[in-house]
Amino acid sequence: MNIDTTPDPDEIVQAEEYAPAAPIAVSVCGPTETRELPAVRAGYKTEQAVGASVAVKLLPFEPRRKEAYLCALTQDIYISGTQAGAQSGAAGAMRIPAVVPWRIGNLDEVWACAVTGSTDIGVQADYWSE
Repeated sequence: MNIDTTPDPDEIVQAEEYAPAAPIAVSVCGPTETRELPAVRAGYKTEQAVGASVAVKLLPFEPRRKEAYLCALTQDIYISGTQAGAQSGAAGAMRIPAVVPWRIGNLDEVWACAVTGSTDIGVQADYWSE
């Protein structure tokens, strides 16, 4: 028996229209266990010489992305959901220290630029489906 545990993109990003209904009572009898599904694919890249003046897109909007990790190698970086946000520094972005792996747990675009000078940024993205 082969069970496919890979969700389709439509299953991941769901929006249902429904009429309000009465809640259904659920009770759990005995111990329960939940397990997170593993990612089925990963992607890796290094953005080289990311400077302080122009932000680069590290990750696109991706409904199939489970999570991603960023790691700046020599300089702190600013990250934001927009290019303008990353370029505006502390006013519109979040500062991430160098050499600290940073987990991204959403589907949004991620833009980055160095705080000063330039740095390489390693990116790993894990995906729910192909």
